[in-house]
Amino acid sequence: MLTVLALRSRPSPAHANWVPVNVPIGEPESKKSAPDRSSKPTPEWIEHALISAGDVAYSWDVATDRLAWAGNLSDVLTDIPMETLATGHALNDRIHPEDLPRRLKALSDHFALGRLYDCEYRLRTGHGQVVWVHDRGLAQMGGAGIPKTMAGALRIITQRKQTEARLERAANYDDLTGHFNKSRLRQELEQSLSFARRFSTSGAFLVVGVDKLALINSAYGYEVGDAVLVTVGQRLDRFVRSSDVIGRLSGDRFGIILTQCPEDMIATAMDRVIEVIRERAIEVDSQSIPVTVSVGCVMFPNFTSTAYDVIARAETALNAAKLAGRSCWQVHRPSEQQSIQHRRHMVVAAQVQRAVREDRLIFTYQPIVKADTFEVVKYECLLRLKDEQGKIMSAADFIPVVEELGMTRFMDRHVLDMAIAELRANPQVELAMNISGLTATDQAWLRALNSAVKATPEVAPRLVVEITETAALHDIEETARFVNAVRDLGCRVAIDDFGAGFTSFRHLKALTVDMVKIDGSFVRDLAVNVDNQLFIRNLMGLAETFGLKTCAEFVENADDAAFLVKAGVDYLQGYYFGRPDFSRHWRTGEKIAPAVKG
Repeated sequence: MLTVLALRSRPSPAHANWVPVNVPIGEPESKKSAPDRSSKPTPEWIEHALISAGDVAYSWDVATDRLAWAGNLSDVLTDIPMETLATGHALNDRIHPEDLPRRLKALSDHFALGRLYDCEYRLRTGHGQVVWVHDRGLAQMGGAGIPKTMAGALRIITQRKQTEARLERAANYDDLTGHFNKSRLRQELEQSLSFARRFSTSGAFLVVGVDKLALINSAYGYEVGDAVLVTVGQRLDRFVRSSDVIGRLSGDRFGIILTQCPEDMIATAMDRVIEVIRERAIEVDSQSIPVTVSVGCVMFPNFTSTAYDVIARAETALNAAKLAGRSCWQVHRPSEQQSIQHRRHMVVAAQVQRAVREDRLIFTYQPIVKADTFEVVKYECLLRLKDEQGKIMSAADFIPVVEELGMTRFMDRHVLDMAIAELRANPQVELAMNISGLTATDQAWLRALNSAVKATPEVAPRLVVEITETAALHDIEETARFVNAVRDLGCRVAIDDFGAGFTSFRHLKALTVDMVKIDGSFVRDLAVNVDNQLFIRNLMGLAETFGLKTCAEFVENADDAAFLVKAGVDYLQGYYFGRPDFSRHWRTGEKIAPAVKG
């Protein structure tokens, strides 16, 4: 007997009186029979539709637990004996034990709360294998809210599930060693940093580099080199604790996150890593290959802000270990000057946190105009902080500290909320907002944007998300996924400070952005700088190839503006057309009379 929750007289969920209702879901094994196909004849056209779709439908008499089926049951649910599908109890016996609780809960919620019954689970075949099915259905309720019958349909989704598993593995794991890949390892490191800061614990990140792997590849071949990497990874697996995390950073390097590891234990841990690899040669195809590793280490969370920062410092320490003769370790340690700077940054960070709580982070707005008409088309939101005395701090005074102390994602989420609020309050304006490179890997930020767009769809086409070129090039694949996700929501994406990172033709092809914003260093004094003029002309040819809009920043005089207009730049931004302004005197569609520099 299965106890499910039902509503008495089906009152509204907010005032429900819950009572347990015993519903029989099976018969003794001796009374099981083949599935019933005759109790409710199925119209021929429905049978044909089910067969063509590859689905099967069922009708479940909950009181007697009998199941009647329609469609080509034997072809769809191959290798599952028909007698095991005659009753609800028998069907449950075929469901994978890990999935059965989820299915029973979905049924209970459907019967009791009227929630949609939509469930995916595995069915065990007669040969011990499993098939994935997607089960959707609707119950007909009887008196006192007790389920009477239920009709639904099953669809085989095994291939889809296998594809999802392959994609998930490819997104998270290294093909060769089976460890976390660089992207997933970085995510785990970010979580370890957050945990260490929140609970005042310490940890360490190790970069383990295989010494002279190129020489092994040259002497024995790349297949042997790959086998060496696999064996090194296996030995490292045996070294780490269950709470630690290991991943492959690059061709010859592994990363290890040692969680809750006191500083006085780090030296012992690194000595053990070196010894685990060095203690015996690696046997590959009857070849005995002596292998050593070098280790670079950085402690966290002190003096580290982000996973990128931690990895970079650990790799610097690894390079120092290799220069020291290999098969040894080095720890990255900050200088006294860095320690003093860190304490100063902590003061600024506390000020930023108070400003967020007290709504003292504000936008100033700078107009962006069409190059051919000088008409305002959008504004860029530039972040400022108002201190306790009312003094305005520019982004340059606090954003570097935010990045240094790992508060970037927190800040970007707050900036997103501010920009969405402005767009909702001012339906006539388009806004561009800046985000950091870290946000390109932040699924929480994307979920927040998705929720905002779903709640107010009209804000999407009026929002431009700007990401700096150097951040975009840091991990081109992740940035490309981020850009696609933002554009799929209906927003536009621009590469800011274009030219600073020397984006190549291949990079622009991978990043399907809408606009590039030319770095100001190529715009200042453009009218008299021949090199910058050449850069602008080449950029315009590249942008035209990809159908990209272009915007020039830091336009400060008439001569530079004239050259940009003649070169074919689409949009202009700078003091020549307006300084950032705290007021919301939107001039969208108006022609701006250029200002005098100064």
